[in-house]
Amino acid sequence: MTRVTETVDQLRAWLETKRLGGLTNAHIQMARELRMKPKRLRNLACASPMVLIQRIEALYHERFNKSRPDVVVPLRQLLREAEARERTEKRERKRARKQAEELAADATRAMVTNIQRMYGG
Repeated sequence: MTRVTETVDQLRAWLETKRLGGLTNAHIQMARELRMKPKRLRNLACASPMVLIQRIEALYHERFNKSRPDVVVPLRQLLREAEARERTEKRERKRARKQAEELAADATRAMVTNIQRMYGG
């Protein structure tokens, strides 16, 4: 399976779909690989969960020519990884913003110093 980088919100939507639809991690992973939408699946699962499961399995088999993914990664594990990735990215953005502010402050100080030298202040 090629891992698709999904946001925390998208993974939470899948987790909700898994819970409400009574789907397994394997079914959710198959649906994600088929690029299905969690909200639509929730609506279908409420009507008939067994038909939905059979439909996912049939589409997966048709597209990938196998009955299940080779490796099933638990949705909660993906969610933890996405949350950690998001925290790291947030930390990096904060660090970059602070660096940019420090550079701007240094540039302003240098400009003021040059002006004072020019005008003897």
